[in-house]
This record gives sequence, structure tokens and C-alpha cells, in this order.
Amino acid sequence: MAKKTIISDVVLRVGQSVVLMDSNLRGKIIGLGKTVRIELDDGLVIESSYGEFAVTDKAEIASLKDTKVKAKRTIAASKQTTHTNPDGSLTIDLHIEAIPGGRNIPKGQQLQFQMETFRKIIRNNLSHRGMKLTFIHGIGDGILKAAIRRELDEVLALRCSYSVGDPAVTVVTIR
Repeated sequence: MAKKTIISDVVLRVGQSVVLMDSNLRGKIIGLGKTVRIELDDGLVIESSYGEFAVTDKAEIASLKDTKVKAKRTIAASKQTTHTNPDGSLTIDLHIEAIPGGRNIPKGQQLQFQMETFRKIIRNNLSHRGMKLTFIHGIGDGILKAAIRRELDEVLALRCSYSVGDPAVTVVTIR
């Protein structure tokens, strides 16, 4: 019998199609456990937390493609945290007020929210070898800068390198 997991009235099964939140990456579930293993459409296999994706099906995707939605412009949507530079590199502002939805995050959870934003941007760009991502974390008391560099040293060392220059910025190069 195929393994299945029930999360808040949603039954997850191996083989279901999913879309990752905050990106257009799609794939299918290939394993369930403490984390969910997802094989993306490009063949890359990732591990994801249960709250980082949504189950989809082909009928839903087709209906969404046919739907025309008039976009509302909000303050959060008009302030982008990411800026694409002419050379193809990205500049990402991790100040809490620059991240869409960041103003509503309670003080005790802001660092976690900033780090999740950092991780999502890194994960979404890992396939772009040689790409430079400039993370603006500011000077402040150095907690965010230290957390970013610790993550780069301990978790992402084989996939990314970083350079130190301006004390308010960390420039990451995807390997």
C-alpha cells in the first residue's frame, strides 16, 4: 500500500503534483516523512517542509491558465525585496520592512522570517551557476549578517561561496 500522510484535511500521497510556495517551481512527491521529498519538473530532488508547497492537479492548473485576474496593487506588492541588475545578478534587501509581508511579523519572529526569505531565494537560484546574489542585511547589531554567513558556511558551503566587502552586504556566488 502506498504511503500517505494527512495534514489538515489534505491527504498527501507519493506521486501527487505540487507547486512550491513563493515560486513557480512544480514537481511531484516522491517521499513522505519528517520532510517531503519532491522531484521538480527539471529532475532536481529537494526536501521541503510540509508548509512550503501546495498540492495541485492538471485540471486546476488548466483552469488557472484560463482565468483572467485583475491585479490589485498593494503597498507590499509595490515594494520589491529583489532587484535584477543589468548583468543578471540579483540584489535582495533583507530589511524586514522591505520584504513583502514583513511589517506584520512579530518582533520575536523577524529573524526567522528574514532567514526563510534568504533560504527561498538561494533555493530558487541554485541551478544558476556563477550567478551573484547580493544580500543587503545592513549593519545593525550583526545578528542577521552572522546568521546568513553561518548558514552559508555550515549548510551551503558546497553550493555557494560568499565574499565580504561592504559590512552591510554579503555577495553570494552560486557554484
